[in-house]
Amino acid sequence: MRLLFDLVHPAHVHLFRHLIARVRANGGRALALTREKEVTVPLCRRYGIPQQVLSRAGGGSKAAGGWELLRRTAGVLAAAARFRPHALLGTSMSIGLVGRLVGRPSLVFNEDDRNAVPLFARLAYPSATFVVTPECLAHEAHGARHLTYPGYHELAYLHPAHFTPDPAVPRSVGIDPDDPFFIVRLVALKAHHDAAARGIGPDGARRLVETLARRGRVLITAEGALRPEFEPYRFPLPPDKLHDVLAFASMYVGDSQTMAAEAAVLGVPALRCNTFVGRISYLEELEHRFGLTRGFTPDRFDDLLALAERWLGDLPNLRATLAARRGRMLAECVDATDWQWNAVRRVVARRFGQAVVAAGGERLG
Repeated sequence: MRLLFDLVHPAHVHLFRHLIARVRANGGRALALTREKEVTVPLCRRYGIPQQVLSRAGGGSKAAGGWELLRRTAGVLAAAARFRPHALLGTSMSIGLVGRLVGRPSLVFNEDDRNAVPLFARLAYPSATFVVTPECLAHEAHGARHLTYPGYHELAYLHPAHFTPDPAVPRSVGIDPDDPFFIVRLVALKAHHDAAARGIGPDGARRLVETLARRGRVLITAEGALRPEFEPYRFPLPPDKLHDVLAFASMYVGDSQTMAAEAAVLGVPALRCNTFVGRISYLEELEHRFGLTRGFTPDRFDDLLALAERWLGDLPNLRATLAARRGRMLAECVDATDWQWNAVRRVVARRFGQAVVAAGGERLG
């Protein structure tokens, strides 16, 4: 079984890396088509994922993004023609169209609501063989090609079946996992769907760091350049070590959707602040169904700080409460990598026969 992955963001490396490892361990082949954005390429190297770098993230303008998409789609098509995959997977605007052109099934994964990423949905969904989302997006009703699962992207790599945090990692930079410390994430909000989005902002970040630093060490991870005043707080380890540190953090605060969800599924108290709050179903589910995160729009930043202050006064009890809530979430959700593995094997077997799914199967239909 040969699978082609289009990975344009670091989060997508994490989403599929255990599936890629499982495919290769069972005699299949996998190739990742990557994009130079943040640490996407180094993460693939770190996890031993075969990759071909197709493009570099544009400058943020619509013209630059459109030109990159055209060049990238052409690159995906050329790679698919050479690699001859049995299926194409990714959170990608290109793979549905390419899959049709080369006559192979495509699975487009997304956990954001269609209304929150309208351009992506408009370009990626119509040509996809299957649209794959968490069950909380079942209401989008993409028909028979809509595959849903009870869970979240983050459970493909932070589920206990795949991840056990290593306390030696925070200790390597002088952090006792039992002492209070905090992770702050600041994102650039320059993606195509972020055109009018706002997050914490420099003044809010300053107030936040001052509040948290009174109770423990603050570590900041940022998308893009970090303002000079925050340099003393820069996260001091390689990006692939972040989850080992996040898992022991006393609190996460940031304007990143993904890291808020990562903290939530790890049972870490998580506060998020951006204009997407209230509009993203999987985060709303993590907040209102499981009580694992809280979201505030930027105009309510004072309320976020007030809640952070209250949480700071009750950290041991808060972590115990969230551990119980996390247990309930894990009981009601699936290991997303297991689900991916079973889903793609069914899709490939239906199209090419069971022999291809078997270890080392190379027959093409």
